[in-house]
Amino acid sequence: MAIIIDNSNKKIISQKKQYGKLIIETSIRPENNSAIVLGRVEQTSKSNAQSINNTQSINNVQPKMNDEVKVKALVKPKKNIEKRKLVDESKSIKVKKGQKLSLNENAKNMSKLIVVLDFNVMNIGSNEFDLDVSVFMVDGNNKTAEKDFIFYENTRSSCGGIILKKDHNTYLKDAYDESIQLDLNLVPPNIQKLAFTVTIYEASERNQNFGRVSDGYFRIIAGDGKEEIMSYKFNENLSVETAVVVAEIYRYKNEWKINCIGSGFRGGLEALCDNYGIETI
Repeated sequence: MAIIIDNSNKKIISQKKQYGKLIIETSIRPENNSAIVLGRVEQTSKSNAQSINNTQSINNVQPKMNDEVKVKALVKPKKNIEKRKLVDESKSIKVKKGQKLSLNENAKNMSKLIVVLDFNVMNIGSNEFDLDVSVFMVDGNNKTAEKDFIFYENTRSSCGGIILKKDHNTYLKDAYDESIQLDLNLVPPNIQKLAFTVTIYEASERNQNFGRVSDGYFRIIAGDGKEEIMSYKFNENLSVETAVVVAEIYRYKNEWKINCIGSGFRGGLEALCDNYGIETI
């Protein structure tokens, strides 16, 4: 059975770069890839993605807003600020786009982690602006089985290692916009990486994109909820995109690492499913 996603295609003028089957806007200037090891940043080779030119028409230009309208449109989500204050951020590593972090070296207990996401959105008009977080469990062939696609209609992996909107009973899901409970020790060995993505629900129908999203943060917190391990601002320079590959947690030899990608795409959830090998109709 195929995943059914209703999405219409729109066109855009841009120079583009390939990432798997996805097309990245090259107007987003890529940063140098780097790896964080034992508290220092080491430079690594750049992605071997190749650039291509493609001139098409723009159909989803957003209306201009003055500062007063922007302030009124900026919606701050209700969060349990007091619970959030209990998380120690003093040793958290601030990671940038393209950097890689060894989780084994920075997390005390690899068996349990909490991924949380924050973002603010500008609501314009009557349509609700709804962001969805998904996780693709990817095997060595860069494919994801349907049962390993974790999203709003399948919130728990069959292995129990990934559960959306859970937090190891720390109540941190009340302090952030989204939470994902991880137990990496339960992830089966055939799964080589976990791709964390954010998409806009019915973006084409509602004429919405990431130009209306600000302060998007991806954070990893220890399973007991006491310490933040890393944080990453993932939405910088995004505009007309409707989907973002935020980060990938992947196996490297005998350890888990995280690659902060922050690449935006058009085509929403359907494009992401196609990239990770899930059939959509």
